[in-house]
Amino acid sequence: MAEDLSLELKYQHPWPSSRPDAYAHQEEVAARVDLYGNTIAPSLIAAVDTAYGHGGEYLFAVAVVLSFPGLEEVERSHHQAPVEFLYHPGLFYYREGPVIVGALTRLQADPDLIIINGHGVAHPRRCGMACHIGVDFDKPSIGCARKLLVGRHRPVDSARGSAQPIMYREREIGLAYRSRESVKPIFISVGHKCDLAYARDIIVGCLCGFRLPEPLRLAHLLANKHKRYIEKGENQKTT
Repeated sequence: MAEDLSLELKYQHPWPSSRPDAYAHQEEVAARVDLYGNTIAPSLIAAVDTAYGHGGEYLFAVAVVLSFPGLEEVERSHHQAPVEFLYHPGLFYYREGPVIVGALTRLQADPDLIIINGHGVAHPRRCGMACHIGVDFDKPSIGCARKLLVGRHRPVDSARGSAQPIMYREREIGLAYRSRESVKPIFISVGHKCDLAYARDIIVGCLCGFRLPEPLRLAHLLANKHKRYIEKGENQKTT
């Protein structure tokens, strides 16, 4: 019998419904985050992103798995669900996490690493979305975001490949990286089971001429495409 290599949720927990419960859970997860270096090159990389629909009351997520370093698509999965947790700064995982976990657990492949559209330890409580997902699946994970959440960095030169450390409370928590010349930088941070040098190398190895690394760019496009497909079908049914 063939071995089941599907992605498995290792850390199962109830989903908090209030801010105090979410903060308490976040502290527990932060204590589980492993920031030790990782020197193992991945063969499969997963990325996941979301799109809001129905006036922001519904979430659509797509997870995609690509080979590395070839960056050829291996698999994709999707999941959608109503939004049940109100927006609170620094607690984004509890708003989008259920649908993201749903998409990832539908994958048949077992990726070696997960890239999240969001932050890892570059977070006010050092526990962003990438930390949560890394701990949930016990996988190396990396946060790659379009906007800075916390901390400061010096101006990044306009040349592609230029970078500056993100500092917060006298700690280096991430990297502002110019992935395209004269285009706004992306923000890279560790999620789980790797260090910042490794995270940077992986993200740079996934760049294909666009601002975002290819796995995350593809997940972003597919999430929005899936949302439009579902909403179009629902509109046709009502008419």
